Amino acid sequence: MRFGWRLATLGVVFAGLLSVLFVRLWFVQLAEGALYAAAAENSTIATESQIAPRGDIVDANGIPLATSRSELVVVVDRAVLSNEAEDQVVSRLSAILEVGPIVIRSELERAGSGQVAFISDMDITADMAYTVLEQRLDLPGVTVEALPERLYLEGSLMAHVLGHIGLPSSGDLERNPDLDPNVVVGKLGVEREYDTFLQGTPGLVRYTINAQGDILDQVDASDPVQGDTLWLTIDSVTQRVVEQILADVIVLAQDRKDEKEPADRRTLPTERATALVMRVDTGEIVAMGSYPSFEPQAFVGGIGEDEFASLSEDFAFNNLAIQGLKPPASTFKAVTYITAMMEGIFPRDTTSVEQTIECSAQLRADFVDDSQLVYQNWTRASDGFQNIHDAFRRSCNIYFWELALSIWRDFKGTEDEDILQDWASVLGFGRRTQVDLPFETAGILPDRELFDEWQVTQPWRVRQEGWLGGDLMNLAVGQGSILVTPIQLATAYATMVNGGTVYQPQVVDKIVDANGEIVRDFGPRPLRTPEIDPSVVASLLADMGSVVRTGGTAAAAFSGLDGLELQMGGKTGTAQGFVDAEGLRHAATAWFAGVAPISNPEFVVVVMVDEGGSGGAVAAPAAARILTQLLGGSPTPLVAGVDAD
Repeated sequence: MRFGWRLATLGVVFAGLLSVLFVRLWFVQLAEGALYAAAAENSTIATESQIAPRGDIVDANGIPLATSRSELVVVVDRAVLSNEAEDQVVSRLSAILEVGPIVIRSELERAGSGQVAFISDMDITADMAYTVLEQRLDLPGVTVEALPERLYLEGSLMAHVLGHIGLPSSGDLERNPDLDPNVVVGKLGVEREYDTFLQGTPGLVRYTINAQGDILDQVDASDPVQGDTLWLTIDSVTQRVVEQILADVIVLAQDRKDEKEPADRRTLPTERATALVMRVDTGEIVAMGSYPSFEPQAFVGGIGEDEFASLSEDFAFNNLAIQGLKPPASTFKAVTYITAMMEGIFPRDTTSVEQTIECSAQLRADFVDDSQLVYQNWTRASDGFQNIHDAFRRSCNIYFWELALSIWRDFKGTEDEDILQDWASVLGFGRRTQVDLPFETAGILPDRELFDEWQVTQPWRVRQEGWLGGDLMNLAVGQGSILVTPIQLATAYATMVNGGTVYQPQVVDKIVDANGEIVRDFGPRPLRTPEIDPSVVASLLADMGSVVRTGGTAAAAFSGLDGLELQMGGKTGTAQGFVDAEGLRHAATAWFAGVAPISNPEFVVVVMVDEGGSGGAVAAPAAARILTQLLGGSPTPLVAGVDAD
């Protein structure tokens, strides 16, 4: 009986609940159905993206180089504006922001029809922002937001490594349609190379809005997440020293040119130079400078056409360390040296590289083809009897030409004809080093196959006879058709002195996310391991040391360093100048490749001065000052060395 009473009570309760539910459904569907239907028709969900702060870039010691800060920005949604309303908005904003209406109009048109425009290329004060918000009823589609702005904290320091940002171009949008046309992307340097990591994750806010665009309610939201932080391998202190030395060496080279050149001779000025420092056992770039340079901050608000054209005309955007193609001149003799020592090649009438030959004023070759027959040594005089060690120290062309002649006589027409090119290739010439920077050039490593290809594709570059013995002679001393970049030369020297490991050069050490977690850690990346006998490495290092001491081509440039020169070594190079078709004289390219400490190499330094003249007089003093900094000394004022090849 009691159980039946409970069932009856429960049934009454359920019946009541169903009645309430039925009444509510009737009320919603019939009594207020029309109201709810109208509300549904007149409201929608709108999604607003919030730009994420771009990730930071710091140097090897964590010193900030590029970061993001909040900037007040006027935002105009052109999609909700008629032409008449937009004219009124332009007029009002012009008065509030205290700029001409043409400036406002250009900002709107840059965004495109129906798009959201960000008016940021001006200083918007808090008072201006308050006035805009206060007058929103008269400024439809207009609001003020605090958006992240890129800030470069060290001016132009390492500009070519950092790069710069800008709004996506039409080409960028074609390659990646998912890009937001209003969000900046990296255009150069690591800003471009690691753009995906730096971008961050945009925030999203979803609103319910009515037909008039009024916000009814916020549905949900997610905060933007700042992009990852790039930790560079570059030390900003060393970088600053390198860039100052580049500015000084430009002046030094031009002053020497002004002293020597007749006033009426048409000669190109010295305006471009580059230097880089690489760790021998990892490939990490410690410093990389290129002159002339630019200010990355100038691109944050949008650079003017005239300024951009001026920088382009000066080739300021070219990173000469990875794009500057020049014949390496006598710095390439280290490759010929390694080839001779490893492959048992020596001059005619000798049985080893330890025997001497006369480093005479000229060499007469016995070619039967159309090669040049008489070759002048850079000294224009006999420099005594020399073996390979003396020849490296004194940069004797005669000796290295004799090595090339031995290859030609012994291997012409066989698979070993390219034995010198094979060593050069495995050391990194004629191919990109794969450094983590955009727009690296590959250079040219000439051989018979390339000349045959050019005869078909670029006949103006080669003679009808194709590859000749004289071309190999030029290659042996780093002249002729060979073109290299400074980073290729640095990679090759690092390989030769570390015993035979080619490392991929790196400017980024690691990537860390907003939570401090390592996203990617770039350890040393070996690419190839050409075997170089330890005794050959020791011999090369000893001879590089002799280059900077008494009797060497760089001795004058390395004097007065308080004994630090005893820990240094290197090789000079002077690529031949020429007179172009318009009668304009191009001076030689000055090179120096250096190593320190010579007893246990840690750093390789390469300096290249375009239109600089002598490697011994110009590039070597600059490299000596950089090496001094690396060894803990204080670089002295830059003073010219002595003219040497």
